[in-house]
Order: sequence, then structure tokens, then C-alpha cells
Amino acid sequence: MSDDLRKPVGLTIVERPDVKTRVQHSAASWIAVEVLRPAWLWRRELLLLAVPVLAALGGAGAVWAAVGLNVNAVLGAGLLAGGAAGVLLLGSVCVPVVRTALRVWLSHARVRRHWDRACRFSGLETVAVRVPRVMNVTDLPTGNRLRIRLPRGHSAADLEAGADRLAAALDVRAVRVHPNPDAARWPDVDILRKHPFRDEMRNPMMIRSPLVGADRWSLWDGVPVGMDDMGSWVQVGLPGRNVLVGGEPEAGKSVAVSSVLAAAALDPDVLVLGIDGKQVELGLWVPVLSAPLAVTIEDACALLDDLVVTMDGRYAKLAASGTRVITRNMGLPLVLLVVDELRLFTAHPDRKLRDRFNRVLTDVVARGRAAGIIAVCATQKPSSDVVPTSLRDLFGYRWVLRCSTRDASDTVLGAGWASEGHNAATIAPEDRGLGLLLAEGGVPASVKAAFLSDGDIGQVVARGAALRDGGRT
Repeated sequence: MSDDLRKPVGLTIVERPDVKTRVQHSAASWIAVEVLRPAWLWRRELLLLAVPVLAALGGAGAVWAAVGLNVNAVLGAGLLAGGAAGVLLLGSVCVPVVRTALRVWLSHARVRRHWDRACRFSGLETVAVRVPRVMNVTDLPTGNRLRIRLPRGHSAADLEAGADRLAAALDVRAVRVHPNPDAARWPDVDILRKHPFRDEMRNPMMIRSPLVGADRWSLWDGVPVGMDDMGSWVQVGLPGRNVLVGGEPEAGKSVAVSSVLAAAALDPDVLVLGIDGKQVELGLWVPVLSAPLAVTIEDACALLDDLVVTMDGRYAKLAASGTRVITRNMGLPLVLLVVDELRLFTAHPDRKLRDRFNRVLTDVVARGRAAGIIAVCATQKPSSDVVPTSLRDLFGYRWVLRCSTRDASDTVLGAGWASEGHNAATIAPEDRGLGLLLAEGGVPASVKAAFLSDGDIGQVVARGAALRDGGRT
């Protein structure tokens, strides 16, 4: 074997990335890369270390200037000054506010160092030995969110391509890149360190809805529907939107819809209407409904016909007032229409009733948004053979919970999302209520629905009914 093909064998003392540069290192560049760059990454720790060192040197220098070169006096003064500075520094750590701030300050420095090293091992280093730089660190319950400045010649797509390598180098669950539409050089990166929906024993966790403890709510302010995988609450604005919820049986569709119903129940200015093919999912909400719960297709068609009359009347008022969309200050109540088990009506065996239902519901979903009518429909796989595509395609917000196949996931979210990595078939069966929500962001986000037990629903409904009774007296 020739010498140029020989490579070292065995483990190195320090694992280092192979840095490829255009020219050989000079002495100055070696110092910059091997000394100054690591020192810069450790600058916060070095600054803390410098406090007692500089104090010691200052004390020694002061004694030297006062009494001359008296070795014992100079060393004693230096040790005394350095020790005093160290004690003062350690004493400040005993103050909770200072301790917390120092811990965060140092932990963010550690995140920056680990990111720098991971980028170099992941091949994200330029020929000028530059890597995407961390400009800001935000701590989240399940990890960190980084604001990154890309070096010239790199794009957010390069970061996305290296996300799996970065996650492996950082030894974390996942790394997600979010391009910045306003500044391409400054993407955000989420580092997911732990599972957001499992406890320490890896058991699924329930997320209690904040609506359970709320005395009152306004649907105009949005609805906290659940928590994303970074541990942040997801609030969805519903006025002007329609929502389609899909997933296999026992995936948690009723859990996902409950938060919307709870918010509407606690808003006495909202008219709540319900259509329930199983007769039990919406039964707990009957005291806050503005009309009897429709459980047959005949009742559902009659309810929708009345809603169309209301919608036409609202459009007449909008035309008379010279406005196009109902707003909060107009005094007209929002209308929430919830349809559970949609396919029982859209695929009803009576063709005449089925066609009537599909026609009227499509009209409500298509025209109701500007009139303040919000439709939330839940079903299993809303394929074209059970839910007309002319109706399904009108829903702007999609929430798919666990599905058995990627095709079923795409049926709810829209074609092509599974091939881009947004596939609800990969959700574990035990993660009930976990799904992919396509809402304001324009990209499906992993969200676990907030849970309301039957007892919680009873409390919310009791408060909602009292609010409505108070408004009528």
C-alpha cells in the first residue's frame, strides 16, 4: 500500500471533524482556528474565570507598587484579592435571581458550542471554515429554538438537508428548520430534546385544557386547541374558517372537537348548532345548543335549511351596510356548526336525502365564512366515495389524527403532504389525540389535542348555560 493511501487506525483522543479548506493553514490561521475560535465559544466561562484571576493580579500589583518586590506580600495580596473575588462571585450565585440568570446564560453558551460542533461534523462548514451561527436561544419546555444567521453561500434548504445529521450529532430527538419568509438568511431551528407528550416512564400524557378553569371566553380571541411538540400552546382563530377533523376510530376526533365546543359554550354570544350521527358525542353539549341536536338526516337537513335562511339574511344586512365580512363590533353573534360522523350523512343510503344534505352543507361551508358561520366537521377517512370532493376541498383548516395509511392521511390534509414527511400513519396508536394540524402556519404541525373529561365538559356546559340564561333574563 502506498503512503498516500495509508490512514491512521484507532481512536483519537479528541474526536474532530475533517475540515476541508482551499489553502493550507498558516501559523496565523492555525492560531485563529485552533485557539481563538474555541476561546470565543468558551468566552462566557472564561469571563467568569477571569474575575478572580484579574482580582488577584490587581491586588498583587497594588501591593507591589506600594511596598516593592516583596514576594510574600505580593503573593498574599494576590491570593487574598482573588479569593475575595471568588467568594463574592459564589455568594452572588446564592441569590435565586442571579443563579437562574447565570444558569440560563451558561446553558445558552453550551447550546452554541454544541451547535458549532454539530454543524462541523454534519458537513455544514464553508471553505472559509464558517458555520451557521446561533444569534439567539429561546428555551422551550421540550428543547430550544434557535435564530440562525447563515454564512454566505448557504441557504435554509442546506440546513434542512442536514437536519438528520445535526440531530444525530447533537444527540437529540429531532432538528426542524423553519425558513424565514421575511429574511432568508435568518431561519429558525427547533431542537427537540425530549418527547413532549410522554412522561418519564414513556407513558402518554393528558393535556388539560385551560378552558376547564375559564369563567368566560370569546371565540373571537381564538381557541387553545392543544399543545405542539415544542411544548407551546396552539391557539387557532376560527372566525372566517372551517375545520375538517379526520382519523381512524379511537384516534381522538371527539377530543379535538371538544376544545372548540368548550370555547363556544363559554361565549354567550355564540350560537351553537350540532349534528351527531352517533347521538352520543354531542349529547353532553345539549344545554348550550341554540337548537335541538339533529341526529337523523331529516333533522339535519331541516337544521341546515334554517341556517341557510339565517346566512342569506346576514348577507342582506352586509349588503345594506356596505361591508363584506362580519366583524366583532357589528353585534351579530358567531354561529358554530359542529357535525360529528359526517360520513353517516354524506353517504346516507337514501339518495334524495343524501344529495339534499350534501348540497345544503356545501352551501353553508362555501358561503358561511363571511357571514360569521364556522363549520367544524369530524369523520373518519373523508374519501371521495363518502364525502364529495366539492365539500371536502372547502375546508381551510385540516386536523388529521392517527390514520392507518399514508393515503388516508393525505385525504384529510391534502395530496402530497405525506411525501414531505407529514404522515399521520406514523403516529403511535397509544397517542390518542395527537395529530397533524394544518392551520395558520400553512405547514402541518404536530399537535396534541387538549383533553376534557366528561366531568370537565359538565362543568363547562353548566357555566355556559348559566351565561346564556343570564343573557336572557
